[in-house]
Amino acid sequence: MGGRTKTLIVLVILLTSTLTSGCLGLALQREVMESWREPPSTFPKEETFGWDHTFESSGVEAAEPFEREELILFDESVTELIITFRAQFPWSSQIEDVIGNETNEFRYVEVRLWEPGVKESGGDPFWEVRATKDYPQTPFVLGDGELMQGNWLFEVEARGYGITAPIEQLSFHDSFDVYLTITRPCVQFAEVHGEGECTFLSDLE
Repeated sequence: MGGRTKTLIVLVILLTSTLTSGCLGLALQREVMESWREPPSTFPKEETFGWDHTFESSGVEAAEPFEREELILFDESVTELIITFRAQFPWSSQIEDVIGNETNEFRYVEVRLWEPGVKESGGDPFWEVRATKDYPQTPFVLGDGELMQGNWLFEVEARGYGITAPIEQLSFHDSFDVYLTITRPCVQFAEVHGEGECTFLSDLE
């Protein structure tokens, strides 16, 4: 529809609504404006939670433990759950060959995901992983359908070394990163949202 034609229609509507009694005039305006409105589009959108950390220690003592947790609300619209995990413990294999598994007390990463209320009741995690050696980046697809609704607990506990030596070749830093991503349908209204913006479908219900 050309700009001139649309302008003429708007003028006619305004004139008609002025001459027409209150509610009828407003209803007419609303119907015409609704007919011009673009239909909303729905697409999957990801939300990501998690942490990455590089240890820094002093002397021969391991760094202080790194502990974090986050509650993540899963509603009925969540369609997919993926966790990616990676850990790096330089020279861990060589050190264990010398001093055995004692190193696991000071160089480790443990990640757990709990369904709502399970940890408090003494149950087992929905998913967990523990690394004491190099662990290549790995995606874990944990759900592609219905998942229990409620607040899920995502937590990590880790400890490691981070040593900067006078000789660069002797320096090393333990590190890890772990991210949880959920996917939910998101609705975009052209007249409300900017590019890339949307409102989650569950928030509209």
